Amino acid sequence: MPIGYNMKNVFNADKKKSAMMTKLSKIPNRRKLEKNYRAKLPALEKTLNNLQEMFKHELEQMGLHPTIKSRVKTFDSYYDKILRLLSKQVNQKGALDIYDLLGVRIVCPFLDDLKIVENHVKQKYDVVQIEHKGSEHSFKEFGYKSTHFLINVPKNMMVQYKTKGPLLCEIQLLTILQDAWSEVEHELIYKTDFSPFDEPMKRKLAALNANLSLADTLFQEIRDYQRKLQTEMYKRRESFMDKVQKPAAISTLTVEQGTNSSDSSVKENKGSKDYDLLGKSVDDLLVDALAAHNTGQFKEAIVIYSFILKQDFTEHIKSIIHIHRGMGFFAESRYKYALKDFTTALKLSPDNHRAFYYRGLTHEIEQNYQDALEDFNSCIKINPYQFEPLYCRAQIYFRMGDCTNALSDCEQALKIDPASSKAIKLKRTIKTCIRSIK
Repeated sequence: MPIGYNMKNVFNADKKKSAMMTKLSKIPNRRKLEKNYRAKLPALEKTLNNLQEMFKHELEQMGLHPTIKSRVKTFDSYYDKILRLLSKQVNQKGALDIYDLLGVRIVCPFLDDLKIVENHVKQKYDVVQIEHKGSEHSFKEFGYKSTHFLINVPKNMMVQYKTKGPLLCEIQLLTILQDAWSEVEHELIYKTDFSPFDEPMKRKLAALNANLSLADTLFQEIRDYQRKLQTEMYKRRESFMDKVQKPAAISTLTVEQGTNSSDSSVKENKGSKDYDLLGKSVDDLLVDALAAHNTGQFKEAIVIYSFILKQDFTEHIKSIIHIHRGMGFFAESRYKYALKDFTTALKLSPDNHRAFYYRGLTHEIEQNYQDALEDFNSCIKINPYQFEPLYCRAQIYFRMGDCTNALSDCEQALKIDPASSKAIKLKRTIKTCIRSIK
């Protein structure tokens, strides 16, 4: 049996005595229990610390960085729990076991993180019991959801710290908001008996419970959206850089073809396309535009960006959308319209270094090296700690015959990304050129 309190030690009453005397005889000897508890405490604390460090290491290996709390139950709490359990089980015989002497609480920011940790615990440890607390409550009741495990402490720890057992540890998995609710609930509900006159307070707590549950769900939805958005943006940057490295042939027809590059630059399909766009949130529209861009549907992406630009946003946000649309034009080799969008982005947000960078790349592809150099200078002045602008400026300097500045920029870029094969190759080419001049 796990470490706990055994009721056999207190059932010594003479059967001939009265019922009242029998109940009194069940009161456990506090001093004896505390002495026994204190003797076991050092081993319990060492075991728990080891468990906590093990969880931390394992979860960090999985890319998770939760807050991990642990505690060995205090003797006062231990003794009080014995009395509570005895009061509910007056006729109980045999062992009355307290399983939560050791407790670990793993607190994660998001609901999805809890699923990852739960699967890890199931696979890695000897699980005795799983309980999803609060799942039985309606939204009008108390009981915020959380997952509780009882696991057997690994045998090697039992041997290492000479802990008699088997010994169980309770593991609680909660989000940050669930943890906050749990702490408040313990003070306001667990330690207090509600009276019939507390219905208004109960309704307030139930409303708070529901709001916290909704907040957790919304946090998860926002995180899912951000992940999707970042994935699409990463893909788009990759495709953009591929085109920079291998620019398509520029023809007069390609550059000049199309409509005006203002907000009405693309003739949106009146009807079904506009109807679909009107039914979506701006967040969804942006993800749709990026997804279209990443699958080569550049015209559709430009249509969506143009539609978003019709909405009422701050100048900073409009600046970002103009950059997105400019990259769409760039992908179609419509460099004239790309330049116009990047320039508009800078008028709306003069310190947007990304706009300078993308406009500089567009100038570079059109072989306007002096304009490209000025844009890269502005980009680096705003944020000097970027690999790509430094590398691109090094290329421009080299093409303009300024090997000294080209080598300096290339070396600065390599400080940021020492493993960059293209920067290493460029540095080697610049040095060869310098040697040949000498």
